[in-house]
Amino acid sequence: MKSLLLLITLFLNIVFSFGQEQREFVLFGKVFDGSGKEKVPIPDVKVKIGEQVIGTNRNGEFQIKIHYELELSVEFSHVGFKSYSQRLTDKIVKKKIVGDTLYWNNIFLLEKTLVGMTVLSHKVDTVFGSTRYSVEDYSFLPEEKLLLLAYEKTLDKQAQLLLTDSKKALIDTYTIPSRALHLYRDYAANNYVVCEDKIYRINIRGEQIHLLSISDEDYYGFHHRVIDTIGDKYYYSNYNELYPAVKFYVTERNDTTHTELYEVKDDFMMELYRAQYKYVSGRDKLWAYRKEQATGIDKEIWIGANSFTHDILYKPVYPPLFIINDTVLIFDQYKNKILKFDEYNDSAGVYFMNYHQAPKGEKWEQPIIKDKLEELIYAIYNGGGYTYVRQLNFRTALTGKTTKLKFRFIENIKIEKGYVYYIYRPFESSQKRFLYKEKLAKG
Repeated sequence: MKSLLLLITLFLNIVFSFGQEQREFVLFGKVFDGSGKEKVPIPDVKVKIGEQVIGTNRNGEFQIKIHYELELSVEFSHVGFKSYSQRLTDKIVKKKIVGDTLYWNNIFLLEKTLVGMTVLSHKVDTVFGSTRYSVEDYSFLPEEKLLLLAYEKTLDKQAQLLLTDSKKALIDTYTIPSRALHLYRDYAANNYVVCEDKIYRINIRGEQIHLLSISDEDYYGFHHRVIDTIGDKYYYSNYNELYPAVKFYVTERNDTTHTELYEVKDDFMMELYRAQYKYVSGRDKLWAYRKEQATGIDKEIWIGANSFTHDILYKPVYPPLFIINDTVLIFDQYKNKILKFDEYNDSAGVYFMNYHQAPKGEKWEQPIIKDKLEELIYAIYNGGGYTYVRQLNFRTALTGKTTKLKFRFIENIKIEKGYVYYIYRPFESSQKRFLYKEKLAKG
């Protein structure tokens, strides 16, 4: 079990009350995460002295007025760490008196709590299974209907859209006129089928499927770009899979200006990305220089995007953004942080992140998934071909109870209303690809 060092600097300002037997002082403190290169304030740490209990604010700060005693016992507790109690005595603190003020500095060592227990789902339900169709992708619709992207032999030839009712009975089919790739559901719950040469918006009228062709500019410039909304505010990014950094923005519905919230950057990948410029030919360097003159984009970026993105070492940046109860959460795994912003775009705290540090024998897999209806977030892990779904406390970034799914090598995981859905076909079986679901453990 790996230890986490919390650097807790306490400033004790002693206010002497002469002529009285008791003395009072105000205890000031700041709580930091000292495990990384930079110290990150830890909010919501419970501090207890005697009968008084307070919590640290968003900046990791606290203050409390107490009566003087020869020995003080200060208790620190946090959902992500084992509780710790420390007596502030002469033996463990360094005293420095300046006038009537006494400063005490101390370092405490706390340990992480264990990962929540793993439970097995007791029941696997077949959501859709057919002797005719294999399921490639799916999307949830109102009234417990489902939209399925399916095929009979291969996805390349005459892929179908299937519509099922609340009892999962097939009520309509539609042959896609182009070579289908996958489905996409935007921030407003509109569904699209992305094809090799066209993109269609899917409209459900009554119990019938209709397709409407839309332009790439509309789809990639708006529908695919907007992540979520709060009121009239749109939250979006400039994500490009060919660049190892991404910026998040917010803009008003009727405003052309935008505000940058935060940038997530994979510094290690960026270093490798830019280094490619040193090793390319003179012709490529000249091409990149001309591109820089024409666009203003650094020549090293042009070389990195053109060559390093095809390298096996390259990994696109992955920065999830979620909105829960009008609070924006940005996950920066490269800085080990979860950043929190309120509806006014002001910083509302920073949390330490540990979910990407998978237990031994497991590997964290992207993406992080949000159950939109239950306002819960889950992290996905894989070990020995089995999938583990862990609930993530976004206030602490620590994992809770884990559900180990029944089948190995499942695909296309989504979460809705406390259930995990996935596509699976038994190995070396003549069965088509079915859609299944299992109930997730909570807590």
